[in-house]
Amino acid sequence: MLYIVGVGRSGSTLLERMLGAVDGSVNAGELNAIFSRVATQDQRCGCGEPFSLCPFWTEVGEHAFGGWSDVTRRMAHLQPRVVRHRHVLRMLTGATASFQRELDEYVDVHERLYRSVAAVSGAEVVVDASKSTAQLFALRRIEGLDLRVVNLVRDSRGVANSWGKTGIRKPQSTDGDMMGTYSAQRVAVLWTALQLESSLLGAAAPYAARVRYEDLVSRPRPTLEQALRSVGLPPAPGDLDHVGERSVTLGPSHGVAGSRTRFTAGQVDLRVDDAWRSALPTGARAVVTAVTLPQLLRYGYVGPGSRTAPARTA
Repeated sequence: MLYIVGVGRSGSTLLERMLGAVDGSVNAGELNAIFSRVATQDQRCGCGEPFSLCPFWTEVGEHAFGGWSDVTRRMAHLQPRVVRHRHVLRMLTGATASFQRELDEYVDVHERLYRSVAAVSGAEVVVDASKSTAQLFALRRIEGLDLRVVNLVRDSRGVANSWGKTGIRKPQSTDGDMMGTYSAQRVAVLWTALQLESSLLGAAAPYAARVRYEDLVSRPRPTLEQALRSVGLPPAPGDLDHVGERSVTLGPSHGVAGSRTRFTAGQVDLRVDDAWRSALPTGARAVVTAVTLPQLLRYGYVGPGSRTAPARTA
C-alpha cells in the first residue's frame, strides 16, 4: 500500500490520481472516510455514481465483508473511539484492554478492505490518500502489510490561504453545503504538528518519500519518478506516459472522498496555485511564516534558491 500523508488542501487527490495511473496501481481515494462519510452518506464515487450503486465498490464490499451495511455501522461507531489524533498515544501504548480490542477490530477490517481493493482491481499497489497521521499509526499494526509512505507537503502559506477561503461548496454536496474554514493561526499550528508527525512516520517506514506540491505541478514527471524510486517502486518504461511536462492525462477513477479532482478524466493542465502571494493578508502571512519557519527552511520554501528547490526524499 502506498499511503499519502500530509495536510489537507495540498493536492493529495491529484497526486493519488497520478500515482494510481501507473501500471499495476489503483487509486482508492481517502479510505479513512469510507465508513464514516462515504458509505453512510452515499457520497459519489469518482466514477460519478453514488457509492451504493458503484459496481467496483459493491464488489469490494461483497468480497471483503459480504456487503457494506453491517460493517459500515460498526466502523462508523468505532472509528471516533480509536482512530483520532488525540488517541495516538493510546495506540502506541496499548492503553486499556478494551481499547486494544476495538483497535484490533478496526485494523482487521481495514486489512480486509485493502486486500479486497487489490483483489477486485487486480492491482499490486493500492494508493490511499487518507493523509491522516492517526490512520497511518493504526495501519502500521497490520502484520505483513507492505506499507510505503509519501509525505506530501505544500507551502504552509498556500495551505493557510486555501483554508481561509469562504463560499467553497463541498465536492460531495448536493444541497449547497460549504467547506469549513480555519484561521491562519490554527492552520499554522496544525501544519507544523502534522508535518512533524508525517516526518517521523516517514523516517520509521522502510520506504518513504517527500513530495512538494509545487514540484509535482511544475515538474510532474521527474518529481513522480523520484518519489517512486524513493519508495522502492521505480517506474518501468512507459509507466509515466500519462505525465507530460505541464499536464497529466487521467483515466476513469473509483476514488472516494477527496477533492473534485476525483471526478476529472482526460488531460489536465497543471499550474502552481500560488494565489496566497497576493491574497493572504499581510498579518496572517507573517504569523504563518513565523510559526512554520523551521520547516519552510527545511523544505526549501524560504532561503537561497527557494523558488527552484527540488523535491526531497524523507
